[in-house]
Amino acid sequence: MDEYQDIDAGQYKLISALAGRKRSDEDGRLNLFAVGDDDQNIYGFAGASVEFIRRFADDYQARTQFLIENYRSTRHIVDVANAVIGAAAERMKGEQIRVNAARAKAMPGGDWQELDLVGQGRVQILPAGRDATDQALAVYTELKRMMALGLDPRTTAVIARQWKFLDPLRAALEAGGVPVVMADEQAPPLWRLREAQALLGYLEDRQRALGSRLIRSDDIQPWLAEQGGSGWWPMLAEAIGEFAEDTQGAEVSLSILRDWLAEWGHANRTKQHGVLLLTAHRAKGLEFDHVFVLDGEWRAGRTEDKDAVRRLYYVSMTRARATLTLVRMGLVNEIVDGLGDHPALFRRPSASWLPAPGPMSYRYFRLGLKDIDLGYAGRQTSGSAVHRAITALRVGDPLRYVADDKGVRLESRSGVTVGRLSRRFVPPAGLSCTEARVRGLMFWRKCDSSPEYPAHCRLDAWEVVLPELVFAP
Repeated sequence: MDEYQDIDAGQYKLISALAGRKRSDEDGRLNLFAVGDDDQNIYGFAGASVEFIRRFADDYQARTQFLIENYRSTRHIVDVANAVIGAAAERMKGEQIRVNAARAKAMPGGDWQELDLVGQGRVQILPAGRDATDQALAVYTELKRMMALGLDPRTTAVIARQWKFLDPLRAALEAGGVPVVMADEQAPPLWRLREAQALLGYLEDRQRALGSRLIRSDDIQPWLAEQGGSGWWPMLAEAIGEFAEDTQGAEVSLSILRDWLAEWGHANRTKQHGVLLLTAHRAKGLEFDHVFVLDGEWRAGRTEDKDAVRRLYYVSMTRARATLTLVRMGLVNEIVDGLGDHPALFRRPSASWLPAPGPMSYRYFRLGLKDIDLGYAGRQTSGSAVHRAITALRVGDPLRYVADDKGVRLESRSGVTVGRLSRRFVPPAGLSCTEARVRGLMFWRKCDSSPEYPAHCRLDAWEVVLPELVFAP
């Protein structure tokens, strides 16, 4: 049983019943092996209780084994994380976490001890003004500095207690040209994109012309090279490049390529393509080379135990492999302030920041499938101007965002409605959409829709516009 520290009362009773905890006959009881860390109990708001793991040994007459070697983080990160969690009450561990034996003699700051003459591999506390906008500029400036030293945005995360502290940073990174993704955003399914459908159509035509059912990667790459580098073509070219490596020039059927693209696309949707912005609860179980933990609202709620926020902050810190930066606004933060002058810490002096690369109040949305009325174009007749307008669209083309009595419609430059948003999408309060553009064009079929919708469709297949939106005050 993994993550035992996060079970709630109902799950505790279910596990007890399945394991036969109260049975008097030993043969009727199951052997139960539980793995958990009381220091990482962070779901108290959902009913999870750390008390269940604390009494596991008594419940099942179990032997407890403490796993105290860290295989992820540098010694400096481990030492500062120990200092944070060490202040929590009623911890089960009697010993502190340490780096694994194979790294015991490594530099305590890892490779960045020599790469970064400022931080020198220590955990940095970065002063960040008095509000979320100041904090975003401070982090943007530090990210730019570290990128010049070799920081890769694709292995970097910025973690906050609440999403609202991430919005100004998203605006700065977007305006500054730094690749960025929000944890709740995913790329659309690759095989559904117009570009992938065009490739499959080309291969089907080629098979018919040549009378061959088999294809090789060498048959695909010259055609792909002619398509240019805009839209989703670069991602498709990356996929075919990996397909070439996997197949090593072997001939395969088109159905195998279709399946391979679907699997590659599914894996790629969860791949990190820029600085990942996420909340602390979302970060559980993940790890990154570089982690920034934003300041803001690191205090316990009325229904949380007094150490719940400390454990959440500790979880955020321990996502880091190589560098860890703790951002500090001019607010009360007992966790950071309680660290004092720890030798593995470097409290950065206040310094000037880069100028804002663009408006910090902008909000960016890359809408997912649930935010879009996927059947809108399918409910129009085949001769409708909607389909001609969608066919003419390209990735990056501007759209008009129009609120009406049915919700929100998207129009092309010529004024033709090319899509609608679903009622699930809720625009940010107090802001207006100032920019809308085509993020992608996706293939959809009547049979892909939920059972209640196909009766309203007039087509068997159609294209759906995937938009990205920018909102401003």
